[in-house]
Amino acid sequence: MTDTDLSGTGTHPRGGDDARDHGQRPWRDVAAVARCATEAPFPPLRPDQLFFNVALMPYAMHSLVCERGQVARQQLSALRLTDYLNKTERVELHIVNRAVEQMLDIPGMTSVSRDDLLAIYTDEGFHTWMMERFRAHLLSHTGYALKQGASLSVVRVLALCEAVPAQRRGMSIVAAASVTETLITGTLRRAAACDDIYPPVRVLLAEHAADEMRHQAAFVRFVSEWVPSLSPDERAFLDALLPDLMMAFLAPELPAWREHLCSIGLDAAEADLVIHESIDPLEVGVQMMEAALVPRRLFERLGMSCAERFAQRASRWRPP
Repeated sequence: MTDTDLSGTGTHPRGGDDARDHGQRPWRDVAAVARCATEAPFPPLRPDQLFFNVALMPYAMHSLVCERGQVARQQLSALRLTDYLNKTERVELHIVNRAVEQMLDIPGMTSVSRDDLLAIYTDEGFHTWMMERFRAHLLSHTGYALKQGASLSVVRVLALCEAVPAQRRGMSIVAAASVTETLITGTLRRAAACDDIYPPVRVLLAEHAADEMRHQAAFVRFVSEWVPSLSPDERAFLDALLPDLMMAFLAPELPAWREHLCSIGLDAAEADLVIHESIDPLEVGVQMMEAALVPRRLFERLGMSCAERFAQRASRWRPP
């Protein structure tokens, strides 16, 4: 590849004509870091507008929340966006870019060039800067402060990577990035996929998603070459770790949701009741399976059993 083409062809479903057009043009012409010289305008926030798709926040439709009106729902959506941006930032800096540093040193890989990997590294750093700028503009124009903080999902993933033997940690972080980068685009599209989302949020997530579709294609190509190059022992290690990584990343962050509910005035017992009555474990399992469709198919194609074991675990998920 020349001039850094991160498109990949035929490796995964794409998101419409714009995504296909981007996939045929050089990185310097399509990457957000090259195209987004200025931020989108921030119009006045309307009372009916939200910051996150309520379809991904079932607790926001519970009667105890509805009693508090649209203001409470808007506040909950801002808190959910806060968590989403924190999760994304930590994935990019602490998982993907750490993995790219490892991938640059893997010999013999031809499916993803050094130029491609450095472009991904640049994209991820820019996304973090883009979100920081977004936080500042949102505070200035709406009064909502999206505070930086930890992400439970990323903490779980990194804990798994740190718990393995030292000689396997580089492989573990590459595996974690291979999971997060092949399932993140669907969530990005759904998070802003309703008409009542505040327009600057839609712009932010759309710009991010366009880059991530190219990253997804690049990681699919990389994994398709990398896994067959591993020794039997390395493949067995990876096969055992992948279901844990997928569950750690995709399982609902219930403690954070409880905190959000308490922040709008519910007491702890009410928050627990809302969570209990809003979360259908079977539906959560289905959603995790759908979110992990690309990595499941990828690893199945490579002859690994991790997809089946992840499916079994997802179907048995229950609130802790």
